[in-house]
Amino acid sequence: MRSCAICGATLALVAVLGGLGACSDGSNLLAVGGMGSGSAGSNSGGMPPVTAGTSAIPGAGTSGAPTAGSGPGTGPGTAGTSDQSTGGTGGTPVATGGSSMGGTGTDVGGSAAGTTAGTAAGGSGGVPATGPFKVLIISTALDYPHDSIPTCQQLVADLGKADPNNSWTTKVEGDDLADFTTAGLKDYAMIFSCNPTGRVFSGGPTVRDKAGAMQAFQDFIEKDGKAFGGVHSASDFEKTNGFPWFTNTLMGAYFQGHGAPGSSGSVLSDTQNKDHAVLAGLASTYSTTDEWYQMNRDPGSQPGFKILQRLASDSRPLTWVKEVGAGRMFYTVRGHSKTTYEEGPFRTLIKNGILWATKRID
Repeated sequence: MRSCAICGATLALVAVLGGLGACSDGSNLLAVGGMGSGSAGSNSGGMPPVTAGTSAIPGAGTSGAPTAGSGPGTGPGTAGTSDQSTGGTGGTPVATGGSSMGGTGTDVGGSAAGTTAGTAAGGSGGVPATGPFKVLIISTALDYPHDSIPTCQQLVADLGKADPNNSWTTKVEGDDLADFTTAGLKDYAMIFSCNPTGRVFSGGPTVRDKAGAMQAFQDFIEKDGKAFGGVHSASDFEKTNGFPWFTNTLMGAYFQGHGAPGSSGSVLSDTQNKDHAVLAGLASTYSTTDEWYQMNRDPGSQPGFKILQRLASDSRPLTWVKEVGAGRMFYTVRGHSKTTYEEGPFRTLIKNGILWATKRID
């Protein structure tokens, strides 16, 4: 087997990433927190042997510290493993300088590894996520079919083309919810609700595995740290408690009534959350029209929800957000008519909501 000398210059980078470095001959460099030693060499300036290092739990790893030595290690590196747990703060990078390292070891939850894994998963680890992603749109209307559904779908698709650093593509889900499995959702960063109505998950006539679809949705948000966004009748959806997690934990409230479509109203930023990222670029108050929903309760009275906008006339909630497990949700009652989707402030609100829920902005 060839010496792994050509990998020496990259050893520090490997340590920071918390992963496993591979030499051109197929041997491996030890990651952060590994155990092992290089045999003594006779030339000065090399890397000293390294004492044993361990990392037992995410966020609490330690690594071997260099000890005195007079020459480079000469043994080929053997396999080290790395479990890149999101958000760890452990293992210290090993010193550089030798030509190779022997030994095996594990690294669980190094700090750099946590940041990298978190970014890929959607911005946890303190660094906002970047790059393209995919949005799955729900629009099945088992009750009232809004004629603005295609307009909503087009807006979400168009907004995804506006920023090359945070672009997204969309797919409209079928009435059978075939993508609502663990495998079917894994490539998506967000589920967006464009005015669906009725018991689509708990009573959809073409949904084969209703319980499985509901569990996949919940795990997507709470465990996988992904996003949900919705407009208008996303709250007039599964409101009969056939899907209690959606109604109570994710949404916090459901649609109970509304005024006439096209009614005038003034939108006010909630004073406690006026600086929230979803409101960036929006005036603190502006006048517009919509079909203003009345909810069964103020979601702001439920744990974890933040009201971002209210209707000036009676302070009813219009827009709110929540951290749901490892994920995030964003919703606005606005979006009844086609003309709403042409409105500048509404388009800004939806774009901000998508970027915040997918952890692109904070």
